[in-house]
Amino acid sequence: MKCSFCEQPLVCKACHKPFHPRQGQTHLSAYQPDMEVICPECHQVLVCRACGYVYGEEDEDEAPPR
Repeated sequence: MKCSFCEQPLVCKACHKPFHPRQGQTHLSAYQPDMEVICPECHQVLVCRACGYVYGEEDEDEAPPR
């Protein structure tokens, strides 16, 4: 699978394993900018190793008030 931002092969920055979603819903979530995607190998939020794009990072405008 390719990164939706940089088009490089999607490899998890935390565990250095290629991202291969185990469920169809996870695959679709990777293309939704507001959905958090968890790496099935290390269970961390998915971050592209090539470009650093975070799959599920909250925008500052959308962060809950403190």
